[in-house]
Formats: sequence, structure tokens, C-alpha cells
Amino acid sequence: MPPATAVIRPLAGRGGGAYADRRLNGPIYRLIRWAVRGMARVLFRLRAVGLERLATPGPAVLVANHVSWLDPIILPLVLPRKPAFLAMEELWRMPGVAWVMRLYGPLAIPIRRQGIDASALRRATEALRHGAWLIVFPEGGIPPAGEVRPFHRGASMLAARTGAPIVPIALVGTDDALPLGRVIPRARPITVYVGDPIAVATGDRNALGDAVAQAAAQIRSLRTAARARAR
Repeated sequence: MPPATAVIRPLAGRGGGAYADRRLNGPIYRLIRWAVRGMARVLFRLRAVGLERLATPGPAVLVANHVSWLDPIILPLVLPRKPAFLAMEELWRMPGVAWVMRLYGPLAIPIRRQGIDASALRRATEALRHGAWLIVFPEGGIPPAGEVRPFHRGASMLAARTGAPIVPIALVGTDDALPLGRVIPRARPITVYVGDPIAVATGDRNALGDAVAQAAAQIRSLRTAARARAR
């Protein structure tokens, strides 16, 4: 059975995507993003495929595979508006990285990886209810050898709670550009593939697992197709 799809629409009375653009997408962010995106296009020949699936303003949970430390930097560069994202709280204690997180603003949401972080989930829910896009790496870490591990259900819980669809996103090439253990990125092509939005039924615990399983399957399929074309 094909996965259920959803059209991304703004939430009534919440301003849709304007929340992120008007209040949190200031000139400093736009300038830095412009400069970093320009470097990424030169160094990585960065491109995105399927962005039209995100063309309509509205909330969405963007779930992506995680194969490199470059992933949370690359993904926001190809999106047409500034997203919120969940990231491990340890980043806020790393020199340099902590400054970047604070500069990004309140859409950068720290989350504890042990147990359930109610504060992070509350902030993520609020962002979605204001029409934001929320990036989640639901594998809970970087798997070995570029595999796509089973996804945790947190992304589908947020989607069900807010009425936002899940949008699968496959990152291809970041693990080659900056593999684990390497500090300086190397010039390798990177492509971001956007899959079909998936609706998450509310009030059905089985639907939570089904939704993230469908997202993981789409990402695996997109990555496999990309590798086949590269041969």
C-alpha cells in the first residue's frame, strides 16, 4: 500500500510560515546564510531535488537521515525559509558551536537524548503550531557506514499533536564530504532529496510507528536511487 500523503497547509489563525520569516529570519541570519550557501554551492555543488513538495506554507516535521556532522548545516541552506530544529543539548556546551546555536535563536531547540525531554517537546510543539518547519534527525545519532537505522517515534508524535505532516528528506554525499573522524570537509557533491509528505493519524499509536517507518523507507529509496544514478 502506498504511503498516505498530505498537502502542507498553514494552520488557521496562526500565520502559517510567516512566524519564522517575520520574527526570526533577521538580516544577520540572512547574510550568514547567503555567504555559507554560496560556499556550499562552490565546494559541494550543493543542490536540492523535490523542493516543490514544500512550496505551500504551513507546518511540517522534516525528518532526515543523519550520516555526517555536516547534515544540520546543509539542510537549512536549501530550504526557502528558516526552520526550527532539535539538536542534542551537548552542542550548547561546545566552544564555537554554542555561539552558533545562540545566534540561530529560539528555533534552535536543545534536547536531552536520555529519557523524554518535556521542555524540548513543548518548544517544538509551539514552533509547529505557529507554522514553522521542524528538522528532526530521528535515528538518535549517526549510524555506521551510512546506514538508515529505525526512526524513533518522537517526530510522528509531534506531527500527530500539531496536525503537521512528516516530510522525509534524504541527504546524499555529506558522509563523503565530511566522514566521521575527519575535521576539514573535502570537495564532494551533496544533494538533498525531498520526499512525499506523510499524514499522521491522531489517536492511533500504531500510526505513529507506521509514519516514521514510511519516512525511513522513502529515505532509503531516495538514497538508493541516487547511488544508482551516480554509477
